Amino acid sequence: MQIENFFNQRKISLSAKTLVVATSGGPDSMALLDMLYKLRGKYNFRLVAAHLDHQLRPDAHREIEVINNYCQNKEIAVVNEYWPVEMHPEKGIEAAARAYRYSFLLRTARARHADYLLTAHHLDDLIENILLKFIRSGNPSEMNNLQAISHFQEFLLLRPLLSMEKAALFAYDKANHIPFVIDQTNDQDDVLRNRLRHNVVPLLKKENPLIGRNALRFSNQINLLLSLVAHRFDQLVQPEPFVGVSYRLPISTLSTLSRAEQISYWQYFIWRTWHRRVNENLSGFKLISYQGYFYLCKNKLPVLEKSKSIKIDYEFSFNQRRFIISRSKPEHGTLIDCFKAPAKAKFSVGLLAQGKKLPLKNGHHVLSKKKFAENSIPNLLRPYCLSVYANGVTVYVEHTYHNQLVSENEQKYYIYAIN
Repeated sequence: MQIENFFNQRKISLSAKTLVVATSGGPDSMALLDMLYKLRGKYNFRLVAAHLDHQLRPDAHREIEVINNYCQNKEIAVVNEYWPVEMHPEKGIEAAARAYRYSFLLRTARARHADYLLTAHHLDDLIENILLKFIRSGNPSEMNNLQAISHFQEFLLLRPLLSMEKAALFAYDKANHIPFVIDQTNDQDDVLRNRLRHNVVPLLKKENPLIGRNALRFSNQINLLLSLVAHRFDQLVQPEPFVGVSYRLPISTLSTLSRAEQISYWQYFIWRTWHRRVNENLSGFKLISYQGYFYLCKNKLPVLEKSKSIKIDYEFSFNQRRFIISRSKPEHGTLIDCFKAPAKAKFSVGLLAQGKKLPLKNGHHVLSKKKFAENSIPNLLRPYCLSVYANGVTVYVEHTYHNQLVSENEQKYYIYAIN
């Protein structure tokens, strides 16, 4: 059986495992469920059919009826959930449905202590996906998001039918008398995927009946090239979190890369960090080059917080980060810095006012912007640096300044970040 070869060739163990199968009730997922059911006796694994009713069609109830009838007396567990109508957006319903569907699959997999998640994507889906991404972005990294083996959170996501054509799955259902429901909305040309399916893919298959194999080869080659690129980028020193809203990297780290390669590096980093695909303009993000450093942050930064009083040894928040200032090590937290201040001072924290002068050891003062520049911190990020005040006097500015007016009654304070 072809599906057994999928697991054997990739050395994916099935014995005593739990498999959660995304089951829509359509011909593809029902074929997958039946193939796995026939394989179960040999490998003794558990099957869970996970079905989400999107509540987008009046006849959607037929899907769960077909699934329940099939799974009855086969010891296949069925999990059914409804996508609440009040959560349906006015625009982008397709993307929202997909996001909720995968959220449902993830929750089901965790609840059932699954080993693998499986979907019934096939060769025709792969062709459509490549064409879709080519039309919308042309980004190679988006064209290979349908892989036979990938990861979804902590689970292995498997697509064992990816090398099979949809026609072969229909034929399998017919030969084995497998029930299924046809989603009539797939016959409509109101969405791009359907238009490609009905009008473009048939023409391509007419030109070359083996175009599906070429699509699979293309996807595998893209995946190989992207993995080589990722391996190279991962060998470089990685950007470090900076003041909670950005990442910082010495420009020299990328000095061996061309400009195009540097952009590709940041695209890869954004994908790995925020799971977002962006174009060459890094849309939605800002890349700043300043005083020997790259700074990457989102275009929309958090609203700045006002100054507030704090107590020593009590946790406080500042710009979506949590801290403790203490004279000793707390039970939890990561030491990030220290400063000196009067023993019984009243402390407050906040951003540093623009044009603020900082006291120096010699009794003079220096403009804060000069200290920020000396420490290579660009204007945009300066308000997000934690500033600490003791009795109204600035005693610490993150990455920038430490109290220089040290007297006999002053003590050392430690700043810990709470993860």
